[in-house]
Amino acid sequence: MVFVKVSDVKKISAQILINKGVPEDDAIIIANSIIFAHQRGKGTHGLIRLAKYLKKIDDRLMSPAPEYKIVKDTPAVCLIDAEHGFGQVAASKGMMLGIEKAKKLGISLVGIKDSNNFGTAGFFAEMAVKENKIGIIMGNSGPAIAPWGGSKPLLGTNPIGYGLPGGSAGIPIIMDMATSVAARGKIRLAARNNETIPEGWALDLNGNPTTDPTAAILGSMIPIGGHKGAGLSLVVDILAGMLTGSAFGGDVKPLAATDGFSKYGNMIIVINPEFFLTRQEYTEKIDYLIKNLKECGESVYLPGEKSYLTAIENTEVFEIRQDLFDEVNGLAESLKINIKLTQKTREDSR
Repeated sequence: MVFVKVSDVKKISAQILINKGVPEDDAIIIANSIIFAHQRGKGTHGLIRLAKYLKKIDDRLMSPAPEYKIVKDTPAVCLIDAEHGFGQVAASKGMMLGIEKAKKLGISLVGIKDSNNFGTAGFFAEMAVKENKIGIIMGNSGPAIAPWGGSKPLLGTNPIGYGLPGGSAGIPIIMDMATSVAARGKIRLAARNNETIPEGWALDLNGNPTTDPTAAILGSMIPIGGHKGAGLSLVVDILAGMLTGSAFGGDVKPLAATDGFSKYGNMIIVINPEFFLTRQEYTEKIDYLIKNLKECGESVYLPGEKSYLTAIENTEVFEIRQDLFDEVNGLAESLKINIKLTQKTREDSR
């Protein structure tokens, strides 16, 4: 493992994307989402995906610079066509638009069609929180979970993110979850590193429990809460996929697919809490709720609190694997980019 500077990661990630035709503003959004993931200990959604993005662009299965058109629009509801562009950019634009609509009307609903994987849902949920709004985002994804009672993967691990403004301490309430016991990115990372996975995460092709990540990728993920998690994944597939006009019902192509556009869909909901409570009332009530929660035990944390504290530790530097460090520098070199990641220490953040 090696430490790298946040500012260096932002520069090299953005420049790699820019050199592949991504507009600078869009490249910065993607780079910020990569940093967000690493700072919060979710490296499976960070730099490790850069090479896959470049391959999808080269294979003409991801557009580096689409228009992200608004195809339907009302004061409270709209639909964005991502035109097979970056999921991070489409979701960012969708959340910003939803925030502006919710400021006026109290609530908004934004659908996104024909997009790609957007990284961590918490990145977009936190965008709403920074504007003192409640943000909800969901997305469907490639087949990874079998319908309850079945054996064939059909539903995605379909991430859901909730973001709510915190209390006077300033710690937001961010819940970022997949509908599977573990995010599929963790399975892929374990396969890449020749590691096993814990029991209870996945089943093989024959429906048997497995600790082999390769068998798990070919098989299916175990949903959270059994039939409840499978049902939740189905609902997300309907709302984010079918309703928006994106792929659904097993037709979504995963990030690494080479046989067609991914056609992910998202659904974003933004709520303005000040249509119900003044900001002061909201803060006082959240403080009261947090106090009651914390009194239940020393080990009680708010959703996303541990990740928030981890991000503070990783404000200036964070750790990545040596092979990933080398891979990113190799990508930059192959694109004749005169920027490199350099090894740092934790002390470089002080």
